[in-house]
Amino acid sequence: MTQRVRMTRRARPTWPDLPAAVRAAIEARLGVPVVGWSSRDGGYSPGLASVLTTPDGDVFVKATGPENDVSACLYRDEARLQAVLPAGVPAPRWRWLLEVPDEGWVALAFDAVPGHAPHVPWLADELDAVLDLARRIASFTAPAGALPDMAAGPRRDGWDALAQSHPAGLATYDPWVARNLERLARVCDDYAAAAAGSSLVHGDLRGDNALVVPASDGGLTALAVDWPCASRGAVFLDLVGMLPAVTVEGGPLPEDVLARHPLPPGTDEDAVTCYLAVLTGYFLGSSLDPPPPGIPHVREFQRAQAQVCVAWLRRRLRA
Repeated sequence: MTQRVRMTRRARPTWPDLPAAVRAAIEARLGVPVVGWSSRDGGYSPGLASVLTTPDGDVFVKATGPENDVSACLYRDEARLQAVLPAGVPAPRWRWLLEVPDEGWVALAFDAVPGHAPHVPWLADELDAVLDLARRIASFTAPAGALPDMAAGPRRDGWDALAQSHPAGLATYDPWVARNLERLARVCDDYAAAAAGSSLVHGDLRGDNALVVPASDGGLTALAVDWPCASRGAVFLDLVGMLPAVTVEGGPLPEDVLARHPLPPGTDEDAVTCYLAVLTGYFLGSSLDPPPPGIPHVREFQRAQAQVCVAWLRRRLRA
């Protein structure tokens, strides 16, 4: 296991922190009063994330207010996509979306699951469970037309513009990047073909978007949470996409993970390199942007993933 990078995250609001009108609206939607709560801290969104205890049992609710427009949009996206996910997807059951327009709050409710986020640094059995989760998600066929297509749209603009948009920030990374911007952009040219496929893609799978739960055989399994990026694409995308965060949070290097958990049979290695180049450009460019409202720590996390991606991409390109 590699040394983890510790991220500083803002504490989430808890049930008593919500405006009284928002608490009343959630209780009205539940149909019963909330008699207790337990916050689920972690992750990179700024809103409430709590298991609420009611006379009818527990329910997981996440909610965000008017100061977090980005999170509110993501919640609405997630509700729309949750409604079209294939039956049997390994995820807690979605219940409802609640808008509280007078207060500017949005809330989502799910079945509460008796599990926990993976430990940081990673434990080997929990990592195995989440890697298996990536494969299980990819085994589902995504409904055509109902989910966005990962292969849609050009994906080299970030590399082409980076030298002009963030010259000083670019200089804080491995000098190899600045010397090879044009080459890296060319590697991304085949993105549409590389990402194409009919598999379900979570699109943001990593430790803080997974729950480790006991399996029926006495071992561990995992469920995926936070689905606003659900899409349709190649079978390897979630597995490859989660590996930089695994390394950042104390897990093995990507190649070491793949040595134990190989890519799906028939995976085109050039397609993986292309996707990695796109991912690297995304993390690197995003890390140099101003932080989004309410989530100042996310840029640090993106930078750490970008550094892992750059080193991995250099090794794959033998550069």
